[in-house]
Parts: sequence; C-alpha cells; structure tokens
Amino acid sequence: MDEPSDLDALVAAAVRREIGRITRRYVPLLVGAVVFALIVALVPTVGSNDDRSNDNVAVGPGNASAADGTVGDTNAGDAGGAGATTDVTGTAPAAGGAGGSGARAAGAPAGGAGGGGSGSGAVAAVSTNGVARSGVECAKDVPQVAWTKYSPPCAAKFDGENGGATSRGVTKDTITVTFRRAQSTQDTAVYAAAGDAAPAPDPQFVADIKTYVDYFNKQYELYGRKVVVKDFQGQGDYIQEDQGQGQAAAAADGATAAQLGGFADITFPLKASRPYWESLARNKVIAIGPLGFPDSWYQRYAPYWYSVAATGSMGARLVANLVCHRLTTLPAVFAGDPLYQRTKRVFGLITPENPEYLGVANEILAGMKTCGATVARRASYAINVATFQTQATSIAAQMKAAGVTTSLCFCDPLVPIFLSNAAQSQNWQPEWFEPYYNDPQGRLMNQSQWAHALTGGATHPVLHDTEAYHVWKLASPSAEPREQYFDTAYYTVLFLFNALQAAGPQLTPQSVAAGLARLPTTPRGDVGAWTYGAGKYSPVSEVPIAKWNPNATSKRDEKKGAWISCDGGAWYPYNDAGKWPPLAQPQC
Repeated sequence: MDEPSDLDALVAAAVRREIGRITRRYVPLLVGAVVFALIVALVPTVGSNDDRSNDNVAVGPGNASAADGTVGDTNAGDAGGAGATTDVTGTAPAAGGAGGSGARAAGAPAGGAGGGGSGSGAVAAVSTNGVARSGVECAKDVPQVAWTKYSPPCAAKFDGENGGATSRGVTKDTITVTFRRAQSTQDTAVYAAAGDAAPAPDPQFVADIKTYVDYFNKQYELYGRKVVVKDFQGQGDYIQEDQGQGQAAAAADGATAAQLGGFADITFPLKASRPYWESLARNKVIAIGPLGFPDSWYQRYAPYWYSVAATGSMGARLVANLVCHRLTTLPAVFAGDPLYQRTKRVFGLITPENPEYLGVANEILAGMKTCGATVARRASYAINVATFQTQATSIAAQMKAAGVTTSLCFCDPLVPIFLSNAAQSQNWQPEWFEPYYNDPQGRLMNQSQWAHALTGGATHPVLHDTEAYHVWKLASPSAEPREQYFDTAYYTVLFLFNALQAAGPQLTPQSVAAGLARLPTTPRGDVGAWTYGAGKYSPVSEVPIAKWNPNATSKRDEKKGAWISCDGGAWYPYNDAGKWPPLAQPQC
C-alpha cells in the first residue's frame, strides 16, 4: 500500500494495516500519550439527555513572554468573581461513591507564602468540633463525607475570615481551576479509527467535571470559597507535544491558564503533555495530571505537580517487585511456548525513548538488581504511530534472538498491538506484562499472544457498583455521565477537593502541599487505599495483579475478553517490597 501523503491518513492507515481484523470501534484513541494510569477505566459511554453547558471562555494568545512559559503574577482579584459555580463547556467522565472513612481529625491549617493578594483580616481557626458542611457531626476519626472511602477528616462548618486573596486564582469567595480543551491535527484520523472506544469531545468531559464540582462545593469545607472551573481552547497540539514538538504553543497555553487566574489545572491527563504541565509549573499553577514521570520530576516542579494515578517511579517499583517476588528464577509458566514454560525466566524490557520514560526504565533495572534479576535485552521506541509497525517488527526480532521468555512492556496503549502481532508473525510466544489499560484495550491485542499477559490491575467491577457512579447519582440523580471516562473526572475532582480542604483557609500552593502531607491513610476503595506524606505526589499506594483471559466476560461491559485478578484479588504496595509475599508464581 502506498503511504498516504498527510499525517492523518498515515495514522489511520498504519492502524488499519496492523489490526485490520479487529473491529474499528475498539481502536484506542491514545496514539500519542504514554499513560501509566491505573485508575483510568475505559468505561462505556452512557447516554444522557442533559446537554447543558455554559459559554466557553474565549481566550487569545498569551502575552509576549508566553513562549517561555513565564508571566507575572496577576492580581488575585482577577481570578474570577463569584457568579456561577463553574464557567465551563464540558467534557468529562464522572462517577460515584461508597462507604465512609476511618480518618483521624485534621490539625490546624497549613500556612505558607502565597502568590498574590493580601488578606482581609486575621484568619479564623478551623474547628474539628461541630457540624460539617456535609451535615455530619465532627469528631475524632469521623470523615468529612460518608459517600467515599477517600474522604479527608471532618472539619466543622467554617465561619470567619479566610484571608481573602491568599494566592493567584484565589479570592475571598472563589478558587479558579482551569481546563485546556485539547486539539491535534491527528484527531480526525484517530477518532475515525477509535470509534466507540474514543472519548467524547472535551466539552462533555468538562460538563461531567461541573456536575461533580457543584456537588463537592456543597459537601467539602472550602472556608467560604467555592471552586470555579474555566476551560479554554488550547493552541497546542497534544500529540505533537508528546513527540517533542510544539513546545512554544504548549508554553502559551500554560500562560493562558495563568492569565485566566488559574490556581490549579485539571486538564484530562491523556490529552495534556509534559511541556504543558511544565509551563503550568513555571506559571505557578498547580497541575493535577502529570502521568508516568519519575518522582524526581515531581520534586523538580514541587509544589505544582501531582498525579491521581501512580507516578512512573511507582510503576517502576511495581515491575521490580513483581519480578523479584513473583517471577524471577521461576519457569515462564504463562508463556505460549512450551519450551519457555519449562525455562527459567529471561526478561526483556521495552519502553518509549522519551527521557522521562528512559528514566523509569533505569529505575526498573535498579529495582530488579536488588534481587539479582537482569534483562537480556532492552529496547526503546519512538512514539510515532507511522513507524510502530516497523519498530515492533525489529523489537520482537531482537527479543526472540535474545531468548526472552518474559517481555516487560512499560508502554503506551497502542504499541502492544503492533508488538503482539509482530511476535505472532515471528512465532515468538513469551509472557507479557503491560500497564493496566482495562478490558477494551486488551481486546485489541493478538489474542493468541495476550492470553499470556499479566498487568497491574484487577477484574473490573460492575460499572454501577463503583464509587464513582454512586457519587454521580448523588450529584445528578436524573442524569447519566456524558463521557465514558467519567471516573477520571471523579477521582481528579476528589483529589482536588481533598487538597483544598486540607490546605485550610490560608490557601496557597505551599499550604496545599503541607495539607496533603498531613492527611491520613484511607480505607481501601475501588482503587485501593490512598496514602499521603511529605514528598508523595500521588495518593495511590497499592495494586493487584491480573492475567488476561480472552474467553472471560467483562463485568465492565459484558463483552468477551477481560483481565481477571490473580492471587485471590490481593493488593500489593508499590513502595514497600517487604510487604510482598515470598517468591512464588502468581496464582491466576
């Protein structure tokens, strides 16, 4: 087939060449994003008759310094007035919640320097005795709200001075949060190929965020303020940004978020990028979204970078712990090759070639070294869908030649499709490990290969039994989520409000960091327990292990092909190898 002349056609052609036998409706959207989120569930789109949305925020290019991501602090009073709870046109996933939390009572609010404005008098103290805004009677170990496992400790309804404009994006009455509506020159081809598996347009995602924010504003203690969401059309191309291009436009978008008075930004993580998140940090806007980076990157941009999903370093520790406690020195019993099933495991490691992911690869190798495990072959690839087929063919050949029985693929969601098909065509039948992208993505793989795959994930629960969906119905009883990724919106908003309440009335990026560090560990919910602490940039703390079963029916969408929990559904900590069991094969 001749190569198409434009990149859009090239993307679609490359995907169709490699997975032509797979129905188009399940091709993943995420051709440019390298994602390591364990909580991004690919839940089905649920119909809704509620089309409400507010006017978009029309924003032009940033100021003259936008290209390098630097802007002066704007007056906190410009962040936005009271008005509507959110100023958005939406696209968002949403979901709902379950039982209560056994959290301890909060301490005094954290202090810290702000980015603008002066207070309007002495800041009132926060009380843990009395009735909370949610209606619960506060006491020791009582959570703020009963509908989530991840609630912060209760704070009595605040009455007094909150310090006013304590930081840019903060006024006496509001906290401004921004959302960049994404775009890419490859969107047309990608959405055409993705079909039903693609996310809805960003306005629907923001609308779901609005539903959650409106409900949380009434339940959480924000010390006289409420969250206002402002979305804007970005100039940047998020796929090009993931390929190291379009840096100036991404920087301009970060400057725009600051000009809108953003205190924090909650752009859909899979459509953001490293240069956008870096620009937010340079402009002193908190980014809740950076995915898959080594912890050193979050430290570099503290107190402005957080992830609701596992960080890249946490993912590296997961792989190393899995190898050291479940795989090394044992036969590759999950491989498709009968010879490999009797052979002590030989590991290969595959990652993208981006600097941050090469850093994660180095952390994986260092972790494996602690138990004497090594890799026989290490390979990296460019995030370029037009060359995925060629790259996958070469990598599979290298791994087979090195005698690799167990392929550790710390990869984006799309390249394993090409790798699994290349392996099948070369009669290389190893075990596989990849990050958890949920059941629809697993169906895109060569099923003869993926029947031998493991992941850091679990059997998907019934959608309407999830906390995210339960809370959605509390927030909007008569409507359904607009976007299939509604749980991403839920956990993002949940983490944001936990941080804002924990920060206390003197709200600054520094008080957010201090407040989060004080929060107690939560009970285990749908995404495990959340833990906090100084220098911890993601709340997730534990992960189960699962194996792909091509013949199982998914509880998520009742379709054939699903991840099934191993080891009886046990959860394992990312950061504490001592709590993993002694070396033994996963029981799958």
